[in-house]
Amino acid sequence: MQVKKFFLKLNILQNLSSLNFARFFLLLIALCSFLESCSESIESKKFDSFLKEPCMILNYQQNNTIEGDYFIIDMISLSDSIIELNLPKDFYLNQFNLSSWTIGWGKGTPYYDAGCENIREIKIISENKITLGQLLRGNGFPKEGQRVVFWNRNPSGFTNEIKTPVINPNIWHDFVGESISFGSVVYDSLIKKWVMVVTECDSPKMQIYAAISDDLIHWKAANNGKAILTPNDFKFCTWTGKNQNNSNFQTPFVTDILYHNHQWFLFMNGYDKNGKKHVGLAVSKQSVLGPYNIVTTPVLSPGQKGRWDENSCFYAKVAKYRNGFVMFYDGRNEAGYECVGMATSADLVHWKKNKMNPVIDQHLGWRSNEKTSEPNYIEIKKDTIILMVAGRKQFNLRSWNIFETSNLNMDKSGNVDDAQLGIFLSTNGGKTFSPHKYNPVFINDYSNLYENEHMGGNFVLINNQNMQFIFYQAKSSYQKLKYNIMLRQKKK
Repeated sequence: MQVKKFFLKLNILQNLSSLNFARFFLLLIALCSFLESCSESIESKKFDSFLKEPCMILNYQQNNTIEGDYFIIDMISLSDSIIELNLPKDFYLNQFNLSSWTIGWGKGTPYYDAGCENIREIKIISENKITLGQLLRGNGFPKEGQRVVFWNRNPSGFTNEIKTPVINPNIWHDFVGESISFGSVVYDSLIKKWVMVVTECDSPKMQIYAAISDDLIHWKAANNGKAILTPNDFKFCTWTGKNQNNSNFQTPFVTDILYHNHQWFLFMNGYDKNGKKHVGLAVSKQSVLGPYNIVTTPVLSPGQKGRWDENSCFYAKVAKYRNGFVMFYDGRNEAGYECVGMATSADLVHWKKNKMNPVIDQHLGWRSNEKTSEPNYIEIKKDTIILMVAGRKQFNLRSWNIFETSNLNMDKSGNVDDAQLGIFLSTNGGKTFSPHKYNPVFINDYSNLYENEHMGGNFVLINNQNMQFIFYQAKSSYQKLKYNIMLRQKKK
């Protein structure tokens, strides 16, 4: 029916000689409106994802761009508990989904005015009036003329049943990192356990450990609490073995794990002697706990001088695709500009970069910062690729910007300099990607002190019986900016 209407409009346009300019202009507007509605319909069908709701709303346009009309408090009444502001008629929040959302405002000082420094529950929304509830972070109430931001604590219905980190690094005897990062969570049929492979972070000495679980909730150390891979295991590698300035021995950073042909493939990134990042590989023919045969040369390396990925290739995420495999990775040039690249392989060992790279080079709105582009998650349905990518807003600290504005980005609302996760979709095998209209679709819970800073680097979705589990990383100001591994759950 829509196609028939479209061609009817075309037939009218073919008779332009009989139409005056004004009538033609009105028809053109109608046609554009029709095509836009078709585009929105197609777009909504494309994004059939487990994450499909907005997670933050900071402007009247509800598009989370830095530009736009911010929500400004017009009036406060009844002992500060009711605020009044101009809301759009199609505002996403209502009495049916209100319980998942909070409202936030800043401190009114540089570096701390992103709208997440103070958080309160929302009790009632009635037209342009909002009744504030319990204080969840910070103190006091917002003031007239202050900007506010709305935050979703349960993205797409995934809730924090466990408010604390699911892994305590103290379960490993030699773990000394300030933070912890996980590469993936997989089920090992050989040992009949769920296994989480992690890397200790924020330490000159990095090692790779593993934890095991029967239920994805309770975890204990694997390998008798010892590291499954140490810096000594990588001493013959050309792509890793030391830190960026070549001063300390350390393992590479685990980013993904794939099981294929009765073997475990462990993807990592590490620094070469010149401080450039490469993607490397280790293979186990037994358990995901090892032993591993480490490939001494990188499987993916930075491009030639002047290329978009001339400095680093890192954070590889890998998935089965068609008759082979696809890898998405973060590429960085010498100026620090990051984009997402794509590579393909028939055997998981030999990789070829896509000629169309980079495949995602969009730094707008919620991900306007040019130095964050880590892939986090891949979901593939035939030729459709759903790719999750990290992003953060630009926090401009250049001397001229400070001199010119004197406010250190205090006029920029939302997740300024705080990483969040958004989805991009391709229906043509990775040639082009379109952003989800609600991006970002997964954020940390600013009211939880264990994740009240920003998202970390990795993300895993597990469908198990009647439950879905999301493992993710988030940073805590409560623990001296420490990264934790957190868990959210949702019944199917």
